[in-house]
Amino acid sequence: MKQPKRRCKHCGCLFDPCPKVAKHAYCRKKQCQRARKRIWQKKRLDENPRYRQDQKAAQQLWQENSPDYWGKYRQRNQPYTDGNREKQRDRNRRRRHPGGAEAVIAKMDAIKQENNIFSGRYRLIPLTPDVIAKMDTIIVEIKDISAAYNEIGSVIAKMDV
Repeated sequence: MKQPKRRCKHCGCLFDPCPKVAKHAYCRKKQCQRARKRIWQKKRLDENPRYRQDQKAAQQLWQENSPDYWGKYRQRNQPYTDGNREKQRDRNRRRRHPGGAEAVIAKMDAIKQENNIFSGRYRLIPLTPDVIAKMDTIIVEIKDISAAYNEIGSVIAKMDV
């Protein structure tokens, strides 16, 4: 007796399932089999720490054995690489600040122009690697002075001179 057709979970096409595979859910198309494998692998990586560790070790070994892979890839695919570089330059131009400087892409934690220090008391602790107990702390008080106050103060200072 022939099994009824099933609908592929990836592409949605009807296919004849293999009678030997109980939960046959993907057709034989290459992209559908790749999708099935990606889903299986993601589930396996999430659930199995040993598998995740083995995959990471295999990837590190491949990187050690193929240190010049990306350089050769860029040489083999010169037009593609050049196109990507040009697209990145365009993205950089579109991200420019009003002053004309390009936005920083990779440094998301860089200090920004605005003042993030609030008025209050702070404890300063020296950063020395050989000190275990931090007994050399200093308490300081920091008060935020606005930019307008600084401008007025400099005008008054110029008038006093």
